[in-house]
Amino acid sequence: MQTLSCTYNDRVNEIHRKYFEIISPFIIQLEVLDGEFPIEILNEIRAVFGHLSKAHLNNEASIVEHNIEKADSHIKRAILDCYKYLCLAYDDKYKEFSNKYINVDLSVVGDGEFLPLLCQKRNNAIQKLSNAKKLEISKTNENDLYNAYEDAYNAYADTYNYIEAFYEKLERLKHKTDLRDISAKRWYLIGTIAGVTGAVAGIIGFIVGFFK
Repeated sequence: MQTLSCTYNDRVNEIHRKYFEIISPFIIQLEVLDGEFPIEILNEIRAVFGHLSKAHLNNEASIVEHNIEKADSHIKRAILDCYKYLCLAYDDKYKEFSNKYINVDLSVVGDGEFLPLLCQKRNNAIQKLSNAKKLEISKTNENDLYNAYEDAYNAYADTYNYIEAFYEKLERLKHKTDLRDISAKRWYLIGTIAGVTGAVAGIIGFIVGFFK
């Protein structure tokens, strides 16, 4: 590689930069959100460094060019897969959030502004992901597809981060709601027991009176 044009080295350095600055942080996000490393992304990374190795060990310009192009293609595919998997991971987190706070009145959070804006952000993310999937089916230009999934990822990340920004307020409200539910259940149970006790006492009184 050292005998070839520095242009090749610049392109290889750019591939390494994308891995270090983009893919590696994405992988960390996925591991934090899902606790796993998708095999599809791992396969793309393996292919990247396989082609870089072939380029590095060969001094024939055409072979070096071919393998650098292949490596660059796989690095873009790895980033695209990161976008896809992170959209799914963030969507799962949103569903977990919905289930966790299903009995909480979110309309009071953020002076009433939290829920409408959350719905807006969520719908925007869904729409952008839908558009990206439609482009993928239509086999559109690779750059357009890449940009579409990047937009979808950004929208899902924005939704997730918005929820996280209100985490403390949401937890306090949930705690209050849970306490009210526990209190209501306790009084309901007391009322039920009192009612049953009264009914039993009435039956016993009736039986005693009947046999006098």
